[in-house]
Amino acid sequence: MTGRPDLNQDVMDQAVAWYTALEQDDADWDGYIVWLESDDRHRDAFDAVSLVMATVDHHQDEISHLLETQTPSKPSGRRFGRVFAYAGGSIAAAITLLIAVPLIHSPESVRTYSTERGGSRSIDLGNGVRVVLSPASDIAVRGKKADQVELSRGEAFFDVRHDPSRSFKVTAGGYSISDIGTRFSVNLAGSTFRAGVSEGSITVAAPNSEKAIQVSAGNQLMGGAGGYTLSPVAPADVGSWRAGKLSYSDAPLSLVLGDIARYSNRRVAVDPTLENTHFSGTLVIGDGSRLVEDLASVIGARLNVEKDGVSLSTAAAR
Repeated sequence: MTGRPDLNQDVMDQAVAWYTALEQDDADWDGYIVWLESDDRHRDAFDAVSLVMATVDHHQDEISHLLETQTPSKPSGRRFGRVFAYAGGSIAAAITLLIAVPLIHSPESVRTYSTERGGSRSIDLGNGVRVVLSPASDIAVRGKKADQVELSRGEAFFDVRHDPSRSFKVTAGGYSISDIGTRFSVNLAGSTFRAGVSEGSITVAAPNSEKAIQVSAGNQLMGGAGGYTLSPVAPADVGSWRAGKLSYSDAPLSLVLGDIARYSNRRVAVDPTLENTHFSGTLVIGDGSRLVEDLASVIGARLNVEKDGVSLSTAAAR
C-alpha cells in the first residue's frame, strides 16, 4: 500500500488534503478528478488515505482510547489530527499504527451510514470505491473488503475505480447491481427504483427478470410495480442532487415525490388520477421548501395543503 517509493510525503499530503476537502458540501469534484488523473501516484495515495480513514471510522472508540493512553499531549478532536499527530504527521506511520493494533475488520462486520435531511456524506470504502450519500439516505456495508452495499432508503452516487479482479455489488429493493468500475447512482423511493450511469456500465439483476440487464453510460433503469424500463438519461443528470438540483427523464411521479419528501420533510400524497404520471425536468433543491410547489406548477397539478402534509390532484378544468 505504501511500498511504492514514489509515494512521497508531498503526494500523501495532497491526498490527505483532497480527502478532507471532499467531505465539505461545496467540494470541488472537478478539481479532484483533474488531480486524480494527472498522476498515477495520486490514485494510489488517495486509496491509502481512504483505507486508513475507513478503519478509523469503524474503530473510533478503540483508536481514541489507544491515543489518549499512549501520548502525553492532548490529541486533537479531528479524526486526522488524532491519528496523524500521534504518527508524527506521516501517513506511512499512521497506517503502521492501525495495522499494529488488533483493529482489522471482521468478515462478518456490518457498517451503517446515514444522513439527515439537508446533509450529504462522502464515504470511502477503500479499494478505489467512493460513495456520496444524499440527504435522508441509509446504506449498510458488508464484506471483508467492503464490497457489498445495501441501499435501504434514498439515493447514493458510486465512483468505482475499474478493477476486473474485484467483485462489487449494490442491492436496493430486490435489485442487485454488479460493477467493476464506473460512476452511477442508485435511488430507492419505496418500491420505485432507479439506477443511472454516467460513466462505464453496470449489470442489474431485476425482480422477475430471467436475464441480467446491461446499463451503459447515458442510460437509466427504472423499476416498480409495473416492471422495469431502460431509457436514455443525460450523464450530467446522474446524481444531479450533488449540484443542488433534481433532474429527471421520464421518471415515475412516485420516485419524484419520494425525493421531494426526503428533501422537504413533508408527507406528499398524490391523487389516483396522477399515479401513472411521469415527469421530465429539473427542480432546484434550495432548502427543499419549494420543491412540491414547483413540481405542481410544472405539471399543472393542484396543490392541496392538508393537516399532515400536502397532496397533488388534477387541476380543475377552466
